[in-house]
Amino acid sequence: MLKYTPIAQFAIGTDHKVKAWNKACELLTGVSAEEIVGTDDQWKIFYPKKRPILADLVVEQDYEKFLEKYGTKKPAQSSIVPNAWEATDYFENFNGKPRYIYFLAAPVFDDEGNITGAVTTLQDITLRKIQKEAMKRESEQLQQQYSLLQSSMGERFKFCNIIGKSKKMQEVYDVIIRAAASADSVVIYGESGVGKELVARAIHDTSQRKDAPFIPVNCGAISEALLENEFFGHVKGAFTGAYSDKKGFLSNVEGGTLFLDEVGELSLSMQVKLLRAIEGGGFSPVGSTEVLYSDFRIVAASNQNLWEEVQKGRFRSDFFYRLYVIPIDIPPLRERKEDLALLTDYFFSQMDSPLHFDVLPGKDIKKIYNYHWPGNVRELQNVLRRYVTFNSLDFMALPDIDPPVIQPQPPSGIVTVSDSETELPLTDAAARFEKQLILSALNNCRWHREQAAEKLGISRRTLYRKMMAHGLISAI
Repeated sequence: MLKYTPIAQFAIGTDHKVKAWNKACELLTGVSAEEIVGTDDQWKIFYPKKRPILADLVVEQDYEKFLEKYGTKKPAQSSIVPNAWEATDYFENFNGKPRYIYFLAAPVFDDEGNITGAVTTLQDITLRKIQKEAMKRESEQLQQQYSLLQSSMGERFKFCNIIGKSKKMQEVYDVIIRAAASADSVVIYGESGVGKELVARAIHDTSQRKDAPFIPVNCGAISEALLENEFFGHVKGAFTGAYSDKKGFLSNVEGGTLFLDEVGELSLSMQVKLLRAIEGGGFSPVGSTEVLYSDFRIVAASNQNLWEEVQKGRFRSDFFYRLYVIPIDIPPLRERKEDLALLTDYFFSQMDSPLHFDVLPGKDIKKIYNYHWPGNVRELQNVLRRYVTFNSLDFMALPDIDPPVIQPQPPSGIVTVSDSETELPLTDAAARFEKQLILSALNNCRWHREQAAEKLGISRRTLYRKMMAHGLISAI
């Protein structure tokens, strides 16, 4: 059995002579079975002077001597293999290389329960040890960075380009610092307009990846047909029009942060491929069989409840758990109105306006505080731009006003074509008809996109793309 196992193993008898030395053991140690079998020279492979190795001590069942000889080598009874002992030793020159070797020795019994020898398994864990040490050093460096950032921050009104002194924003700043001091994935939750990309950039800019690229990707704005090409790139000749190689997001983000905005819009098949790349399985450009690898961190954002999307079968659970390590909830502006004055002054300064919040008319200040900002910080910025231009507050679309209804000519069971439409090219007529169908579905669903998409039998991403193509986004 030992002869054919892919794991380095050897066996000794009660006379401490080697009885078996498999091929994997030959490759690891550089010593052939012909040289070692029948001798008790196994110690020579590991140590300069004769001494018992783990197998010898297991045969003798001398646990005290085991602890004496391997006291600094993490000696222990195996929690996996019954009656086995284990240890890890470092060798400066083991078959020509410095190596960490893991030993696991188990006794062999006859039918009457007597020990007849021992089998030792050898495993080169050098790479694992180096990676563990590197991760430990990185963790210590990140912890130092976190401590420095935390001590220097205090009660701040601005963190990176995020404005806010409220308690809720101070809590967000603290989570950003913790996230920056970690290498784990982050998911940012929040309504549209709260500044999810600003938070993602803050995490990147205060992390050890700050000198590498930060690449934001709007997952909902890329059509399904282009997803692989955009993320993984393509090689010359992969498809018509591919006249040269093109790098995708994953190649370009090497060493940096990939920000997946509206991550819930990614297709299930794309989630699988991204998960493979995140977990070190690599990726292949379109038209290539070459597997490429990229070192990057994912920060994702969504205004949807991703766990509900998992339960509905629209988001993979394995992808969810891979992303959902550090969640950050960004509060809507209506829940941190104490930041309104700071934000207003900040936006006025960005517009080179001499205005300040505290010199605004009392009625305008009252309106700003009483309004509940469904569009959040982005809406505040737009309102202030109009205020600077027109010198009056104009909220334009109050939350209790229904979305505008654009009256289409809804098709009935039999589609009628007007005389003007018969003069159009087929593609133009089809586009006009498609727009009417989309408008009809949106109006019937009170512009709820998910319901409209379901009614039309298409995905939300496809609906969004078609709305963009027909100029319907501005109608919302």
